[in-house]
Amino acid sequence: MGRASTAKRQARETGQTRDHTVPQMYLRQFAEHRGRRHYELTVRRIGKADEPFRAMTNKVFAVNGYYWGTTPDGVPHHAVEDLFTQLEGAAASVMRAVLDNPDGALTGRWPLDAEERLHLAWWMAAQILRTTRQRKRLEYADRSTERLEVPDDVAAITANNPHLHYIVEHLAALAFTLFARPWGLAFTQMCLLTSDVPVVLCNVPDADDQLAAAAHADILLPLDPHRLLFLPGTGMRARDPRKRTDHRSLIPGGVGMALVQVAYDWPTPSSPTTPGTTPGTTGNPPGHATPLPGTETASRRRPTPSTTTYWLPI
Repeated sequence: MGRASTAKRQARETGQTRDHTVPQMYLRQFAEHRGRRHYELTVRRIGKADEPFRAMTNKVFAVNGYYWGTTPDGVPHHAVEDLFTQLEGAAASVMRAVLDNPDGALTGRWPLDAEERLHLAWWMAAQILRTTRQRKRLEYADRSTERLEVPDDVAAITANNPHLHYIVEHLAALAFTLFARPWGLAFTQMCLLTSDVPVVLCNVPDADDQLAAAAHADILLPLDPHRLLFLPGTGMRARDPRKRTDHRSLIPGGVGMALVQVAYDWPTPSSPTTPGTTPGTTGNPPGHATPLPGTETASRRRPTPSTTTYWLPI
C-alpha cells in the first residue's frame, strides 16, 4: 500500500480526514484547469481583497475532521460527508447539463425537468446547511446548553454532533422548500465570485429559522464567473409576475455589480474567483469555458431571446 493510501486510511481511522466545506466540483467552475486534477483559483481573503493569491481547489475551504461525528453509542462516523458525496455526484451532472449545453451561455433547455431540479435542490440545501458560518451560528445559539464531560480523544468529534444533527434534521425539508420555488437562470457580463457560503440567503443568512428564510428570501447561487441561479423572494415575486415561474435572465452591468457585493458580504474567510479576473469587472476569463453572449465558438452561440429571457430589474 502506498504512502498516500496509508495516510488516507489512518485519517479515516482517527477522524482527521480533510473535509471540504465547499465541494471541489463546484469550485472547479471558477478555476483554471492547469493539468490532470489540478484546478487553480484566485483567492481573496476578507479584509485583504487587494492581496489575491493562487490556490488549488483542494487547498481551500477544508477543515480536518469537520464532518466526523459519533453515534449514540459513541462510535465515530463520517456518514454526513458520505451523504454529501452522493448529493454532489447527482448535482454535478445537472450542472454540466446547464453550463456545458451547446445552446449557449443560457441553455435553451430550461426549466429543468423534475428529477434534475430535485438533485440540484438537495445539493443547494446541503450547501446552506453545511457551512462554517452555519456551525458558528448554531454554536452561538447553543452556548448556554450544558454539556457532558467526555474524554479528550473523542471530544473533538462529538463537538461536531449538534451541527451534523441539524443538517440531517433539516436537509429534506429545506430541499423541498427550494424545489417548490421559482428558479431563474441568469447571465451577467460582470465577473462573479463565490465563497464558503456559496448559496446566499440575501439579508437573512443567520436567521434562526432557516426554513422560513429559505421560503421567503431572495437566494443567490453563482454557478460560474458569469452565470448564476437566482430564486426571487416573496417581495420580488409580488412586484413582478414574470418571476413567479421559472425563467431566464440577462442581468445588466449595474445589477451584476450589486450581485458581486451580495456574494462578498457573507463569506467567512475568503472568496475565490477565476484567475485573470477581477470581481465586478466585465470580460471573459482567459481559458474558461464560459463565453459571453454573442461570442461565437464551435460549441456555443448567443442565447436566443424568448418569452422566458428578459432583463432582470432587481
